[in-house]
Amino acid sequence: MCGRFALAKFLEKLAEIFAASYAGKYEANFNIAPTNDILMVAIGKDGGRKIVNARWGLVPDWMDIDGNSVLYNARSETLLEKPSFKNAFLKRRCIIPADGFYEWAREGKNRIPYYIERNDEMPLAFAGLWEMKKLGDEILLSASIITTQASEKFSEIHHRFPVTLEQKDWNIWLDKDADVSQLQCLFKAPDDGILNVNKVSSEINKIKNNYAALKDPVL
Repeated sequence: MCGRFALAKFLEKLAEIFAASYAGKYEANFNIAPTNDILMVAIGKDGGRKIVNARWGLVPDWMDIDGNSVLYNARSETLLEKPSFKNAFLKRRCIIPADGFYEWAREGKNRIPYYIERNDEMPLAFAGLWEMKKLGDEILLSASIITTQASEKFSEIHHRFPVTLEQKDWNIWLDKDADVSQLQCLFKAPDDGILNVNKVSSEINKIKNNYAALKDPVL
């Protein structure tokens, strides 16, 4: 699964990396939790890539917002079976950028946090789904991160991993006319060789903590 991540890169840098336009603003967040504000890359009405703000936790138009049931992850194996995700998978796919994400491994009775990031300073590009819901006079954009089976190495920490897209696959994922079989071929964890995995401080456990040192390795 993916229940916490970090994004501190400037919008201008993300726009360059994803060849996307952007509007609005975004403040660095080193401890993003479900229902927080995130960024997503999606195809706009003009056919170009756009970076926009969204709520982390998918809210289909027919669903009431319920803080006790936040759809922040979507299992890749059952996207076509779940009413909450099927239409978004077929029609509204996005990329959710992250500097890295946190995961907790069980060691005895303890849960030990780790931080996972690429080793080339590029952002992780999570495969995501997005929805749009009208709330009075406002429009809520929301998104969910798709997860898949973790690699053998990473499964020592957790058995699930966010689907992470390589740059060569971004166009396929965002193409509204892509075949389902093409999309499903992308449901895999990245090669372990491009990742750094480090144990971090338990300070990440507190959602109110939000500073760069949360990502720093500890012994």
